[in-house]
Amino acid sequence: MQLMPSVNLKQKQSLVMTPQLQQAIKLLQMTNMDIAAFLEEQVLDNPFVEVSSPDKPDDGEKMKTSDADAQESAHDAFSDVDNGLNGTSDLSSSIENGTALADDPTAHSDLENRYSSEGLDLGRSSGSSNAGPDSDWDDLIGLVADRPASLREFVLRQIDLSITDTKQRFIAYELTDALEPSGWLGRSVEDVADMCTCTIDDVEDVLAVLQTLEPEGVFARDLAECLYIQAREQGDLCEIMALVLDNLDVLGRGDMQWLARKAKCDVSDIADILVRIREFNPKPGEGFESNQFIASAPDVVVTKGKMGWVVDLNRSTLPSLVINEDYGNKVAATSRGVKKDEAKNFAGEALGSARWLKRALEQRNSTTLKISGEIIRHQSEFLVHGLAALKPLALKDVAEAVGMHESTVSRVTSGLTISTPKGCFALKSFFSVSIATTDSGDGTAAAAVRNMIKEIVDGETSGKPLSDDAIAALVAKKGVKLARRTVAKYRDMLRIPSSSERRRQARMNVAS
Repeated sequence: MQLMPSVNLKQKQSLVMTPQLQQAIKLLQMTNMDIAAFLEEQVLDNPFVEVSSPDKPDDGEKMKTSDADAQESAHDAFSDVDNGLNGTSDLSSSIENGTALADDPTAHSDLENRYSSEGLDLGRSSGSSNAGPDSDWDDLIGLVADRPASLREFVLRQIDLSITDTKQRFIAYELTDALEPSGWLGRSVEDVADMCTCTIDDVEDVLAVLQTLEPEGVFARDLAECLYIQAREQGDLCEIMALVLDNLDVLGRGDMQWLARKAKCDVSDIADILVRIREFNPKPGEGFESNQFIASAPDVVVTKGKMGWVVDLNRSTLPSLVINEDYGNKVAATSRGVKKDEAKNFAGEALGSARWLKRALEQRNSTTLKISGEIIRHQSEFLVHGLAALKPLALKDVAEAVGMHESTVSRVTSGLTISTPKGCFALKSFFSVSIATTDSGDGTAAAAVRNMIKEIVDGETSGKPLSDDAIAALVAKKGVKLARRTVAKYRDMLRIPSSSERRRQARMNVAS
């Protein structure tokens, strides 16, 4: 076979995603906060792009122009679903209708959280004539709330007062670095000894001192030791208490009789010990945790209007993009010579990119509103009656209603959140599979069925928990077909223990 180079002409069809198309798809699944961060990056790359956010009053006129365009585009997208909610829908993307969240604290009439500097003679003496010029500054500093101390800082202050030996203090610092947020020791004594190049006995001696510090139970190595320390510090450590703490696994099974025989006492004595143990804190360091969960603002807001439900973007977190056309024309006009063509080309490309980005952002907002409006139209009963009224809904249902592909609906609903009268939820949570009913009616959403199971378990008689078969029978009486294994699956999702575990917990509650 002879090998030789050749040139062949072949024609084929292929789908190629341009960088702009990829960016438009990414915009669909961005939250309002992600969009704000993304536009700030674009401002650095494109000199003709400006971002106008609600907290920038200087750009008010530009905001109106930009938002008016977005409003008109979104309104056109909503023209076919404006009367979808039983003839009373009021879906809009209005910015000035007051439906967006107002995050400006100065807009509230509440004055309790405001501070006025009136009456403070800053930099001047007050009171007696002998007061120094810094006395008022000291008063002002005293008004500033101190930052709460972390668990590590709180412990280190006590170590500096309790341990004076240099070697022991070094070991104590190493043990403090091993503290977990719960207050337990996160490393073994052997590891700390290797790190400090000392003996295990040296670490044990220092650890014994640290376990007497506040909060009670800190530097424990396990749950039993944590409870043991608290019992000792509070004067509750006795033979029965020590035996119970040494057999926490038996206590967890609720075998009070075995513990009573082992301690040679009555069951009532074990019950008293159990009551005392429940007053201890298994995680003594949790009160010092500074990493609090910060909930982000919702991307879409639903409010009750005069004619129905109003769906709007959260304009308080969604910035507007403004294109500085005048500056682009000025750059091209003021250039001379050889640089004139380069400037005109750069200005043209940058302005074209900015215009495309603005259209993509408006399309993202319009698509988000359109999909959110269809979800609310389908789940309007949920906004009134709660979780029990949640209807089955699939991506395909919304995609067919709005005339989009399922993948587009999935991208929009994946990361966005929506604020409703029933709380703030992820858009994705409104989708639920259908559970067949016992009659020929419509199906019931799986989330609604889980809510039924939770209500049944909450209402069962204490000490007589219902089995999964019994729960399935009760759900069937409400018109929903449900197998026992489905009940067990939903019960696990709700973190509801089995009937035997609930019976054991009831016995322990009665004993205490």
